[in-house]
Amino acid sequence: WLSRSLGAMHTSRLLVGAACGSGLVALNAVPPQRARGTPTAHVPTSVQCHEECNSFSRLDRLWQTIQERQKNPDTSRSWVSRLLTKGPDKCAQKVGEEATEVCIEAAGRRTEGVVKESADLIFHLLVLWASLGIDPKAILDELARREGTSGVEEKASRPK
Repeated sequence: WLSRSLGAMHTSRLLVGAACGSGLVALNAVPPQRARGTPTAHVPTSVQCHEECNSFSRLDRLWQTIQERQKNPDTSRSWVSRLLTKGPDKCAQKVGEEATEVCIEAAGRRTEGVVKESADLIFHLLVLWASLGIDPKAILDELARREGTSGVEEKASRPK
């Protein structure tokens, strides 16, 4: 997908940067002459991974699957169905367990473990939201509300 998206750009000349606080990765295609430091009138092309390669579509599909398991539970074949039938308390417990496992892996500087446990954490967080009837849009709306606000200011504004 990358070479199609960038056309004649050389994929070896990509600079990768992360959008602070969003968790989204942007790929900036830099033409070969710009990458070597030669001035050029060409402006680098930004490719948002969540738009171009649909990485966030995986979360959409996961959410759809969780909703389907909630509507048509089959506890003999579905872990999601088993968790949801046990209720929000069990789902919350699983989120806590997975969060702890992420912290343990991070403290041990085991990046592969952090990746795997983070996937488990995100999965179980979505299951918890479903168990409480929370749509992911509510979380995205809250993140949007906080955007542009200092974390220190936001935290200070919370009721004590």
